[in-house]
Amino acid sequence: MNPSFSHIKMVAIDCDETLLHSDNTVSDYTIDILQKLHNKGIHITIATGRMYQTAKPIGMALQLGNVPIILFSGGLIQELETGRKLFERIVPIDSVHRIFNIAKQYDFHVQSYVDDRLLCHHKNWQTDHYERQTGAVAEFLGDVLYTYPKEPNKLIAIGSKSEIDNIIGLLAPLVGNEVTLVRSQNDFLEIIPQGVSKGRALENLSERFDVCMADVISFGNAENDISMLSTTGYSVAVENATTHVKSIAREICGHHDEDGVARWIEENLL
Repeated sequence: MNPSFSHIKMVAIDCDETLLHSDNTVSDYTIDILQKLHNKGIHITIATGRMYQTAKPIGMALQLGNVPIILFSGGLIQELETGRKLFERIVPIDSVHRIFNIAKQYDFHVQSYVDDRLLCHHKNWQTDHYERQTGAVAEFLGDVLYTYPKEPNKLIAIGSKSEIDNIIGLLAPLVGNEVTLVRSQNDFLEIIPQGVSKGRALENLSERFDVCMADVISFGNAENDISMLSTTGYSVAVENATTHVKSIAREICGHHDEDGVARWIEENLL
């Protein structure tokens, strides 16, 4: 172990393009390293924009027991094995309907997450792309989606980088004071409850574990990781992270397809 990190008691790791390879898998090497870290008594949590349905298989593959995982970019904390909810915030239904009206008017794709279900209007390249990347199973509701009465944990808009830029430009003036808009990757715009972030969820977890945030290390690659990278005692961005994220992290580790996170952990925490 690097003596500089002997005080570390908790590690938080983003999933997509950080922990996972591009083919949505986690390597045996990474599993082995995280097992060794867990056996040292260091708390490990996954902090992802994903829903429980698609984060659970990753968590179970790590074989860490009933650890809490941060979902929906901080909107939900749920125990991995039991599914018990420890914290939850949802998007106000008035904001949801307003966003869907804008999406209809400007013809862009938005999908909703209610009760661990992925709800979409119709099948298209965006739903195919999302299902392929995450393993989610979408449900197609047609126009019922636009007036669905239950408040979701999150909405996501999916499009090209320039399309997401335009969507942010449309939504920010109209609902920017009601929800948080944050990219989880270039083509995914997370629309989550106001005040929700991975950083705040991690603070919640650290209190539960009686761990000071100064004794936490976080790993990430995208805008929705910045809140935790900027509040933990130490932060590491993967080589493939955005330029902005790299500028905020204290250190850069290897590429996500080359097990950068696990290699950094082996070198510094084991």
